[in-house]
Amino acid sequence: MFTHVDSANMHMLRKFWKYLIGKIILINSNTKFSRRFFMKGTGAAALVGSTAALTGCAEEIETTIEVDAAASSEVALERVNFDAGYNRVDTSSIKFDLIKMQNPDKDLDVGMGIADMDFRTLPEVTEALKKRLEVENWGYEIPPLDYPANIVDWNKRRYSADVPRGNILNSVGVLDGVLSTLNAYGDEGDKVLLLTPTYSSFFTVIHQANMVEAESEMIRDENGRYQVDWEDFEAQVASGIKMFILCNPQNPTGNCWTADELRRMGDICNEHGCLVLADEIHCDFIMGDNSYVPYAELGEAYAQNSISYKSTSKSFNLAAHRTGYLFSHNRDHIDAILKVGHQRLLLNIMGMIASNEALKHGDEYIDRQNAYLTDNCKFVEQFCAERIPDIKYKAHEGTYLAWLDVSALSEKLDAKNKAAELTAYNTENNVTYTDFFGVEHIKTYRTGDYLKEWFLDNAKIDINPGENYGKGGAGFMRMNLATNRAMLEKALSNIEEAINTI
Repeated sequence: MFTHVDSANMHMLRKFWKYLIGKIILINSNTKFSRRFFMKGTGAAALVGSTAALTGCAEEIETTIEVDAAASSEVALERVNFDAGYNRVDTSSIKFDLIKMQNPDKDLDVGMGIADMDFRTLPEVTEALKKRLEVENWGYEIPPLDYPANIVDWNKRRYSADVPRGNILNSVGVLDGVLSTLNAYGDEGDKVLLLTPTYSSFFTVIHQANMVEAESEMIRDENGRYQVDWEDFEAQVASGIKMFILCNPQNPTGNCWTADELRRMGDICNEHGCLVLADEIHCDFIMGDNSYVPYAELGEAYAQNSISYKSTSKSFNLAAHRTGYLFSHNRDHIDAILKVGHQRLLLNIMGMIASNEALKHGDEYIDRQNAYLTDNCKFVEQFCAERIPDIKYKAHEGTYLAWLDVSALSEKLDAKNKAAELTAYNTENNVTYTDFFGVEHIKTYRTGDYLKEWFLDNAKIDINPGENYGKGGAGFMRMNLATNRAMLEKALSNIEEAINTI
């Protein structure tokens, strides 16, 4: 039964909703409330149902809210139901639609390749973008005036990090800032150090700067955690390498680097005059009891010899807006980047609005999202251990990306030899494919490429070959866990069924 609320009672109702939501969150862990408890719609609304919800009622509740149109643009009450996920098919998504375009004769149940999420974004972001669309003019526009302050506040509030407001630069995503830095501090042919396995696009951006990667391959310990090979790392830095790209947390291995580990990296780089480029785009994704240490907060010596890169694009799934930022405590670094032509004051206005709203209102969203993703990690770990012994995975520390050990499956499939046979056949018969940029290539196969096709053909999922991430990647695949539990279970069940038919 709906009860309409007039505008005179609007303020009182909003206060009540905040109280109610707070109560629900507080008692959720001690009751049988389903994750499906959520509110549909935006704006002011009437309370529906019984106050039994606040006294420990064990029934599953799904509350519907009547929208008050007059207030719908003022406040967004709808919260995100992570279990519901979000259907991205036919939305021009790379994760689903591009994979299907590239493989029109194959079925795809779950896209788990590119690193974005299958959740509805923060409601306040959607509300702000809708409001801007009502202004039917798209002339030159200044960014939100409080955007820099909200960047500073977010980092301070979440991580006790002091971002120097006057030293923040916009960037068209993190890699845009990295490229400008490479151009500012390197010369053609220079080596840029990476800890591998690491983010595949680092290789791309290094090549775009006409430089080459130097890889320091990490070592897996007995618990499956990756450790820096300190002897090799220091030898490479000491050889004259000018720049080191740090991935913190590490994509794809999931390391949340400790302060001691970061200081040791920093001490080596500082001693030999190697600039640290700290890509911290995944910093908001911390699983369980792990923690993220901002590199620039280690101390003045580390802050002065580093540049940090961040974005809301991963945290709130805003990658399509192409909006990021970089900063340094050393003003000379910012000036050097500006001198090579990095002028990004006026980015896409929708992206800046979206990012600004996320930073202002996103704390609860991130906390709930991390809790959900942590459960996803545990779910995959248990599923593999109990039902897919040919794939080994231990819940990782940071990011939402699982680094799967598929070496046993690879041997069972004889993937290495089959990849070599396919490469030889395609080379001899000029079998080609066309890449994302429209360039035609001979279709060669690494072991991971063969496995990627096997997963798509037999399990109807798309995941990424470990070789994409540099030395140490062979025998692994990267799987994106940022989807709802039903989709995750579907993917794993498909894999289980496919392996059982070998």
